[in-house]
Amino acid sequence: MLVKLLTRKTLLFTLLLFSLIKVTAVYAQVDSVTASVDKNPAMADESIVLSVVAYGSANNADFDPSVLEDDFVVGRTSVSTQTRVINFDTTRSTTWTTILIPRQEGTFTIPAFDVGGKSTQPITVRIIPVSAASNNKAREAFITAEVDVGQPYVQQMVKYKVKIHLATSLQRGSLSEPILENADISLIGKDKDYSEIVDGQRYRIIERNYAVIPQTSGQVKIKGPLFEAEIIDRSQNSFSYFNQTRPINRVAPDVVLDVQPIPSDFDGHWLPSEFVQLNEEWQPDLSQATVGEPITRTLTLSVLGVSEQQLPQISGRYPPDFKVYPDQATTASVTREDNVIAQRVENIAIIPNRAGNFVLPPVKVAWFNTLTKQTEYAELPARSIEVAASTTSTQTNTLPETPTPVLEPQSPSNLDNDSSSPLTPKVITVTEKSIWSISSWVLLVVWLLTLVLWWFTRKPRTAAHSTPQELHTSELETENWKQLKSTLKGHKSSEIYPAFLKWQSSLADSYNTKLFDENDISSSELQEELKSMFASQYAQGDKNWKSDTLAAVLARLRQNIIKNKNNSSSLHPLYASQRVVT
Repeated sequence: MLVKLLTRKTLLFTLLLFSLIKVTAVYAQVDSVTASVDKNPAMADESIVLSVVAYGSANNADFDPSVLEDDFVVGRTSVSTQTRVINFDTTRSTTWTTILIPRQEGTFTIPAFDVGGKSTQPITVRIIPVSAASNNKAREAFITAEVDVGQPYVQQMVKYKVKIHLATSLQRGSLSEPILENADISLIGKDKDYSEIVDGQRYRIIERNYAVIPQTSGQVKIKGPLFEAEIIDRSQNSFSYFNQTRPINRVAPDVVLDVQPIPSDFDGHWLPSEFVQLNEEWQPDLSQATVGEPITRTLTLSVLGVSEQQLPQISGRYPPDFKVYPDQATTASVTREDNVIAQRVENIAIIPNRAGNFVLPPVKVAWFNTLTKQTEYAELPARSIEVAASTTSTQTNTLPETPTPVLEPQSPSNLDNDSSSPLTPKVITVTEKSIWSISSWVLLVVWLLTLVLWWFTRKPRTAAHSTPQELHTSELETENWKQLKSTLKGHKSSEIYPAFLKWQSSLADSYNTKLFDENDISSSELQEELKSMFASQYAQGDKNWKSDTLAAVLARLRQNIIKNKNNSSSLHPLYASQRVVT
């Protein structure tokens, strides 16, 4: 009994399976397929809606419109399915809707499409020029395109203007970019919205501008952008609260450019433009140029109608006595009244190593004037620069030079007469003749004793009788030194150097001395450390520079200056040029 029951269930399952397979086979069958367009003929800038309908059951991937790309711009394709049941009779259909934009005027054939084993009929479409449209009926929407230069040079910027004309209300819309192979295309500024009368009809105008830079010469074609929108349908006689909309598609006409190659007689970095300017700025002014102190030269190249990538490097030459540290160049683009201006800014730190009068050679940038068709130069003339000696060089406070004793060899006769030291040369001191008497020497000794006594009685009160100016400059130097030490811990050269200059100035005022001395090893170490610091701030230096060595050198120099200042406060011997040899 159980076996019979299982046999019946197996039979029923098998019959059900075959029924499902049969139904599926029927479901996947396409009975017929048709194709149609919404308008024929159509104007050159109008879109055509191609509808392909398959009756029965079809897969969404059965329709492929890519075969139309040679003659049309193929827009988006939407797919919809519909099922109807009338008196238990079920009918199904699948509809593909594709937007086609004709590329040019003429007669074209939409070929047959195979969908699920069924084929559509070919369709012949006629595209007429816009001028053939009836003048009695205003066009609800159209789009135009134009360029400012029809025969540009390679890499010359062409301004491409697109204008959307709307005679009806726009609900929403989008505009694609123009297409040109081997070219750079970028948007210029913002969209403009205004009204304009064309052929007696007022249109709302939406204007958009592009910068097109072709990279190859020859005949090239800019394919116009596609405008897709939803507009208010005024033809609907509806009293609905909501406005009825319908889609429209318009394409701008193609524009052909005759791109000229680079002239054979042009030598240098190719830079086509209508205007090029080269400026410079010095910080501080050149009149303040001093040995060892950096001067920043800022060169700015401004070019009309090019991209930032086209700007050349600004090459300048400098005397061998100058250390040059160029910074990383910066580029930028600005838009002024639909014109693109590209700028390149280069900062160069220059440190003179020697005083004197120097001449900086001229700086030239070659460019091609697209208006005059001639090679021109943006130039900075040669500049003379007077470099002063360093005001921070140490000038030692010394007494008048003491005459050097002259050793005069003795003659044989003198050797015979001087038996006490026969081998010792006589020392002759060159001195000014003195007419001092013994009383003068006595008065000098008494005066010196009085001076020494006054010194010992004054010494403990020296600090108490310091002038307010001395106290002020000393305190200022100490405060600036603390700030400099704090800045040195940060290892930032851009902050260290201003603090260094501030402390150096207060040091000179406080101790009446200078920081640099060409004969002092410590001063040369300081100059080397400062050069390393400046180099780290620019492209050629060590970016990992640390200020530890600079801090140690400055601390040692400061200690020596304070020590020398304290020692110099003691009395020097008077009349050092007067020496007595016994």
